[in-house]
Amino acid sequence: MFKFLVMLSLFILNLYGLEKIKIGVLEYGTVNWELKTLKDNHLDKKNGYELEFVKLASKNAQIIALQSGSVDIIVNDWIWVNSQRATNKNFAFFPYSKATGTVYANADMKINSLLDLKDKTVGIAGGFNDKTWLILRAYSKKKYNTDLLDIVNPVYAGAPILYKKMLDKSVDAAVNYWHFNAKLKSKGATAVIEMSDLLDELNIKSDVSFVGWTFNEEYANKNKELYKAFIKSTHDAKKLLLTDDNQWKNLIKTMRVKSNDEFEALKEGYRKGVIFEFNDENLEASKKLFELLKNEGGEKLVGKSETLDVNTFWKF
Repeated sequence: MFKFLVMLSLFILNLYGLEKIKIGVLEYGTVNWELKTLKDNHLDKKNGYELEFVKLASKNAQIIALQSGSVDIIVNDWIWVNSQRATNKNFAFFPYSKATGTVYANADMKINSLLDLKDKTVGIAGGFNDKTWLILRAYSKKKYNTDLLDIVNPVYAGAPILYKKMLDKSVDAAVNYWHFNAKLKSKGATAVIEMSDLLDELNIKSDVSFVGWTFNEEYANKNKELYKAFIKSTHDAKKLLLTDDNQWKNLIKTMRVKSNDEFEALKEGYRKGVIFEFNDENLEASKKLFELLKNEGGEKLVGKSETLDVNTFWKF
């Protein structure tokens, strides 16, 4: 009876039409796991709106689609949002995940600290100014008075390529995104250091969410209830993925996993990255991290922004 009433209410909502949000996503991005769960469980319509997917080919295509108004929301990081605000392009950010990458080494390398990477070939997925790489360098400078860049042989390549290079052992270690690290972990690779330990050493004590929902601030403020409904529905999806393993069975094809170990590692990694709130402590941690990244990456990373604009983070 309850299921019938839910379906009836959804039919009535469809009959009268709902406000829509268009979200631009990459075809194989991990955000699709959460969004598929949201749609499969009709969490958009249950929260009074309709979510529409726009599949895009690259991160640059996502940015262009957002800037042109072709989509309402994309996933990006607050460093980009903050740099846009410094040029009077008022985008805003709301945390999606606190999952971050770190450096993983092949198990047979016997690497126990960053200093053990000396003379090793280290792949870096995000380029010279990859944020994880910059944090690792800052940590090494503080902890060991040594810049990692001076002691390793860096190789810059795309994340999928580096993943394959780790498997064929043509690199000794890699700084890659969390889901590629999770796959490596399922195959025996180990983290040289965890990101939480890095940040703690750098006196950044609260959770930082690099990745988040990114959108036009003015439009979101004019349509606050709609955007609040979107965020609530994503939180509802997160709760399902945290507590209901059956939801994950529906994602196996989307996740493109090749083994149960890989599936479990990815599930664990996603759950560790879940974040629901962003408070003043998180903001202060983000400010500290911005200063660190600005010092390490300079204008090529942070653009014309000199400080972290507190309005980068959307509040409702």
